[in-house]
Amino acid sequence: MYIVDSHCHLYYEPYIDNLKKIIDECKYKNVKRLLSISVDYETSLKNINIVSEFDEVFCTIGLHPNKVVNEKYKLNKILDLYIPNKKILGIGEAGIDLYRSNDNLKDQIYCFEQQIEFCIDNKLPLVIHSRNAEKETINVLKNYAKKGLSFVLHCFSGTEKFAMECLNLNGYISFGGIITFNKSKVLSEICYKIPLDKILVETDSPYLSPSPYRGKTNHPENTFIIVKKIADIKNKTIEEISEKTTSNFNKLFKLTDL
Repeated sequence: MYIVDSHCHLYYEPYIDNLKKIIDECKYKNVKRLLSISVDYETSLKNINIVSEFDEVFCTIGLHPNKVVNEKYKLNKILDLYIPNKKILGIGEAGIDLYRSNDNLKDQIYCFEQQIEFCIDNKLPLVIHSRNAEKETINVLKNYAKKGLSFVLHCFSGTEKFAMECLNLNGYISFGGIITFNKSKVLSEICYKIPLDKILVETDSPYLSPSPYRGKTNHPENTFIIVKKIADIKNKTIEEISEKTTSNFNKLFKLTDL
């Protein structure tokens, strides 16, 4: 069974000029599908071009909360890029980020809600970014609890309470390189408690390289390292974790198997 990197950013250097090489390197580690996540209008356009060229790559379109300040006026333009397309799988990454400031919280919530409503109207899953904003994120999601929204909380590093609330709202939890860090014992304990049929794996490349590559540019092939770590946490085989996380990805994003 192959592995899926459910969250990477292939339009950045050093990938964009060497995508075939990157994809071939991924295949060597059994990573055979990649979801390249957009953060604004420009990256949405870049992703659409990338997925038209590479069968192994799929994408989302969307507006990241950290881009809201300068690009909220482009949100409708971003969403207008969507057409029913087997390569555009969802919307995101969208959400709330209060790590640096909450000065524009109102605008972040507005853009988050607009992307949620677009997902519901078009029966698309949402990729959520939430940083220092667990309460705010849950408060928004609860407003859509009975409207059929499906979503994944990407690169999870939050509390157990937050994780369980997201699961109760029809969400999935995606783990990345943080779970391999030496100081992530609590996160490993949370991962152990989350049902395997609700877990995805990712790299967030080029960010957040797992151990032992911290401080270096991340690579989508490192999804294998995340799978291995979760296998250790869950007392399962690498094959079992690969099979289940891939099945979860395909279910959430409505893809058939390879």
